[in-house]
Amino acid sequence: MSARTRVNLLEAIERIAERAEESQLSNDFFDSVHKEMTYVSNVMNLHNCQVALLSVFINQCYDDRIELKEIAEYLGCRFVKLLKYLHYIDDLVKRRMLICSNQRKNGTATYRVPEEVVDALKRNVVYQYTVPSDLSVHEFFEELSKVFGRKRSDESSYEMMEDDVMELLKHNPKLEFVKKFKGLKLKSFDRILLLYICVLYVENDDDSVDLCQLGRITESNYQFKMLSNRLQQGQHLLMQRGLLEYANENGMANRESFKLTGQAKRELLFEVQGDSSLNTVYSGVMDHRTLPEKQLFYNPQEAEQVRTLAELLEQDHFAGICARLKEKGLRSGIACLLYGAPGTGKTETVYQLARLTQRDIIRVNISEIKSCWVGESEKNIQKLFSRYRALVEESERTPILLFNEADALINKRMEGAEHAVDKMENSVQNIILQEMESLEGILIATTNIVGNMDKAFERRFLYKIAFEKPGLEAKRAIWHSMIPELTEEEVDSLASTYDFSGGQIENICRKRSIDHILWGDKALGLDALKAHCDSELLNRKDEVRRIGFRV
Repeated sequence: MSARTRVNLLEAIERIAERAEESQLSNDFFDSVHKEMTYVSNVMNLHNCQVALLSVFINQCYDDRIELKEIAEYLGCRFVKLLKYLHYIDDLVKRRMLICSNQRKNGTATYRVPEEVVDALKRNVVYQYTVPSDLSVHEFFEELSKVFGRKRSDESSYEMMEDDVMELLKHNPKLEFVKKFKGLKLKSFDRILLLYICVLYVENDDDSVDLCQLGRITESNYQFKMLSNRLQQGQHLLMQRGLLEYANENGMANRESFKLTGQAKRELLFEVQGDSSLNTVYSGVMDHRTLPEKQLFYNPQEAEQVRTLAELLEQDHFAGICARLKEKGLRSGIACLLYGAPGTGKTETVYQLARLTQRDIIRVNISEIKSCWVGESEKNIQKLFSRYRALVEESERTPILLFNEADALINKRMEGAEHAVDKMENSVQNIILQEMESLEGILIATTNIVGNMDKAFERRFLYKIAFEKPGLEAKRAIWHSMIPELTEEEVDSLASTYDFSGGQIENICRKRSIDHILWGDKALGLDALKAHCDSELLNRKDEVRRIGFRV
């Protein structure tokens, strides 16, 4: 291809993807894109078949769960034919141009194109994965956390996880932690196991790691069984060398939970200091016993949907449903979206659900996430989910993770983000999406506007409840409950004249009470009340897009 006619990488890939549709990867197809294929193949050092397949994947990069059968359908060929090219796809995964999620529960592998690959192509450069080097000790543990996180979410094989760990150790030799760790001369899985427990301790400041957590990074069921037996019997090498011990529960050793010994912490983790940055996004646990009871009024459809959600979150129902989902190979996490105009009771509904089902709430400070320094946000949101996982495992009843007023977090990801802040926001959203995919708990998000919601988020919310302005009967009930002395005629007049949300009616009642304190009984007349209503009309009516409720 001459210099005059040469296109850039993305344009060449676009042409290849266009010609690949219904091509069955025939010889005629390869002939028709010979120039583009040669160009991309030479620049990216890929086989022609890899170029063709990668082009099709990039054409579908908007989807982060691409199945091979979808690629076969696009190419117009039988699935069995695509299996012949699987080794090319595996090589793309090893080179980090694709990420494979091995869904072991249902036996289906899905793929996604990393954002870094697309960004590189937009800049007409070849994406080249490089091992992070010259890291600080905190950055080193962040990278380790990402490596183990990919394995936990089945986006990495055991072999890739082990390779990534070894490369991180190799490229950061100056860290005292790395020097001390290498000095232990551990082999094989013992090395991985100790690093993983160190990461969990640094992330969570937690002294209890159970067998379930350890099972997420094992290579096979056989390896996990062998590990469990040795740990429970106190015969594991790390225990014999004084690096690992049983965790304590009510003063007794728990043979299914483990922690680093004081010796291990002193010798390995003396560089790692306490990190309070998690407090910027995590406001602690709201005890359900401190939540006051409050009567809420819903329209009939909302009432039925909230009732269904309350039934699901009842402990006996919730535990049984999660167990059944796991038996069927389905994800057991429950993610809910409550959306609608301000003042319609979304947040209060979460509080009342928590109170009724006796579940504590972990409330996320959305505004603090947005105001964090670039680079800190990603780390803090990962720590938040790590802490939530630990709380789920520690708690008798699964707590609720609440993203309140989450408009800014679930909107459409920025395409072609160039500024650091935009890239940070995309990165935070990608982390939340990945965590929702592997969620084992209860996540509830509230938002006022969903018209700009990213499709990937919409798909991950199992339940979606629209909170609309209350209907006539609901408004009558709200007016009557807040101002019981109103007559039926006055209630009817207020409910039919003013299209207020419950929050707006509450504001009016509060102002009426303040006026009563200041001016006495003369402030309680119907005319004064209507004056407050008229002033409330200055507020602009919010519009929301209806997306429905799914079970």
